Amino acid sequence: MHIEPSFRKRYKKALSDQTMLKAVKLGTGRLRAQRANAITAVGEDRWAAFRDRAEAIRLHVVQHLDQYLEKLVDNVIKNGGHVCLARTGEEAVSYITELAKKKNAKTIVKSKSMVTEEIHLNPALEQQGCKVIESDLGEWIIQLAGETPSHIIVPAMHKNRFQVADLFNEVSPQKIPAVVKDLCQFAREHLRDKFLNIDIGITGCNFAIADSGAVTICTNEGNARLITTLSPTVVTVMGMERILPSVEELAVMLSLLARSATGQKMTVYNTLFTGVRAPDALDGPQEFHLVIVDNGRSKQLGTKYEKVLNCIRCGSCLNACPVFRNIGGHAYGWVYPGPIGAVLSPLYQGMDKYGELAYATTLCGACTFACPVKIPLHDMLYALRNDKVELEHKGELVEDIAYKGWSSVFATASRYRFSVRMARRFQFPLVKADKIAYGPPPISEWLKYRDMPALPDKFFHEVWPDIKKD
Repeated sequence: MHIEPSFRKRYKKALSDQTMLKAVKLGTGRLRAQRANAITAVGEDRWAAFRDRAEAIRLHVVQHLDQYLEKLVDNVIKNGGHVCLARTGEEAVSYITELAKKKNAKTIVKSKSMVTEEIHLNPALEQQGCKVIESDLGEWIIQLAGETPSHIIVPAMHKNRFQVADLFNEVSPQKIPAVVKDLCQFAREHLRDKFLNIDIGITGCNFAIADSGAVTICTNEGNARLITTLSPTVVTVMGMERILPSVEELAVMLSLLARSATGQKMTVYNTLFTGVRAPDALDGPQEFHLVIVDNGRSKQLGTKYEKVLNCIRCGSCLNACPVFRNIGGHAYGWVYPGPIGAVLSPLYQGMDKYGELAYATTLCGACTFACPVKIPLHDMLYALRNDKVELEHKGELVEDIAYKGWSSVFATASRYRFSVRMARRFQFPLVKADKIAYGPPPISEWLKYRDMPALPDKFFHEVWPDIKKD
């Protein structure tokens, strides 16, 4: 049986990959700067009002999710589409693989979809002989590398152009230089003819519109629009919470999504389609299937974590998080990295498997501040820590000992003063250049990345009486 390495092992491996860390820091820094410029252009007050409106929209939808899902399903069917309500990822995969068998599909072209990554759709389709081609540039890069996304909107953020060139040269008859323009040109030429031979097209879904049954897909490459235009059969896979009442709310969310994700005023291609082509239409699918995935989402309704369903997958919290910026996305272990992943993974996959991710945070609140729909992510991470301790009925042994010792020392003033005197006297073997440079585990790990000043000869309250006299 394959056993996943612990979070500690995963982040230690990440910390040793300097190429990846440099690429992630560069990428997140660029996205943060673009987002900041976009907010400045809008104005702080208008941006705050935008966030309030977006939060209200998402809260309303989540609190009335059953009504909007029923309305969406009815309208999709009315438009000539088919709907699968999948309670688990396995049910969703089974529905899509059975459809592929029925259609005798050999070539499946996909646009970017985090939910299909979540339910491991690609391996299941490949296992039954389908050739699955990712048409999003970033997704295609990591497909060639045999990896999973490391970022929600920039899946290949951890790769530099030299690594991408190496991957492309494995499938290219001619050597491609590590020049961005040339790499993009090769990807364009290589993928373009794939769109002309699609048996089934699979897309993600940014938002589904309840009152019309329309599906909204946002891309900067236009690949999803080609799939929905040229595929005879289109399958859209969406999380059950990715729904809006009407296009009026969509206008707010699209503007907020683009600015939060990349700093753009609007994503380049915003496609709304209602499924099966009309009789007099020249393009569009002949058959449309909407797969609505629960996979743990409904369990959060009515709980203290309900607001996590507000997420619009912009990736802004990842770019703001100092932990993500220093370990990358793969260290989180599941498909959703960063602060949102540290909340979603234990909630969807179980505390026993991913509960340790609650500690993958400084609790600085940068993620909450960055979130366009005002999800209190750092509060949720703190709550998950409490849940983990209560579930296991204990904290970590070293942590328990440390807090009991701290409590005992600080219980009386005399113990505190005595402990300070002893610490001053015996700290000298650990001190270098007025800093604590050495220590036993786990302090030694902490000291690798942080400075701890040595205890001074006298504290401020000890010298204050002499200062007052002067």
